[in-house]
Amino acid sequence: MKQDLNKQLPLEDLKRVGLVTEGTLTMEWENVNALKRGNMTNLVELKNIKGDYGFNIDAMNARLSVVDENGTNKLRIDPVYKDVQPHPLLSPKEHDQLTNGEVPNVKKEKLDKEGNSVTEVIEFDGLTNQFISYDPRKIKLPEAINNETLSPDKKRKLREGEAIVLSDGTEVQFRSSDQNGFRSNRNAMVLSLLLDSGLSYLLITGVGRLIGKETPEEKNYSKGYLTALNEVEKQLESRKKSFPNDPTITKGINQVKHEFSKASHSSPVELDQLSENHTEEIKNVLFETDNELHKKDLLKDDKQPAEKTGRTR
Repeated sequence: MKQDLNKQLPLEDLKRVGLVTEGTLTMEWENVNALKRGNMTNLVELKNIKGDYGFNIDAMNARLSVVDENGTNKLRIDPVYKDVQPHPLLSPKEHDQLTNGEVPNVKKEKLDKEGNSVTEVIEFDGLTNQFISYDPRKIKLPEAINNETLSPDKKRKLREGEAIVLSDGTEVQFRSSDQNGFRSNRNAMVLSLLLDSGLSYLLITGVGRLIGKETPEEKNYSKGYLTALNEVEKQLESRKKSFPNDPTITKGINQVKHEFSKASHSSPVELDQLSENHTEEIKNVLFETDNELHKKDLLKDDKQPAEKTGRTR
């Protein structure tokens, strides 16, 4: 995440590409949240694009992001390219490794404007068919993932595009060209972000798989994940009291409840398999949630033989 979670979106720029109607954003809320976090959206259809030099485009698909230009948030548009353009810092082998998905990124050293040696991390974005690079020094990371505080060394590795492993078995890798900003061996994670207003929790789902690794996807329901998910729910419920008509808050609460529901429907055998050392703690986290439905579902599953659920080790 490159920017503050509460950053202002460049509404005038978004209006110029047909994504604001009567003061309302017409994008899916996942894409809106991606822009707020400083990540790239998925492909978005832009209509009636009016350029600065009199040119107009009826419609095109592109990925969007918000970048800082001299202290002002501006909309960056990355269109879909027909052919992959070579990157000046990549060798032919590195070019092929990235475009074929054999490696997630390539680190390169280059000289900045002052003549200092700096690191540049290069990725390949298959959606737009182009190479995207970033400066690790400008990447802002969460303070914790799944309730586990990130050490300085793990933050360094994440910034430089390396994969890290958390104590609950979660593998995480920063990826600037992904909508969520991360790749993982898990489909969902909870990020703890340090903002001006204090610590904030963010649930991200639909996380992409790690590139170049064939590890199976793990279940999401570790003790740390469920504990952090509980904090997300508390935070959203508190915000709803102040903004009862905000649809994004309601969607967020429903998303959290869906994650709890998936965990509560796991059989005792599955819960034991997820973390044998923390089975009871994981169950306790589920019982401590405010939603009584989750408690009843978990109790119901505990009373049924594991083989009736259709799930096995």
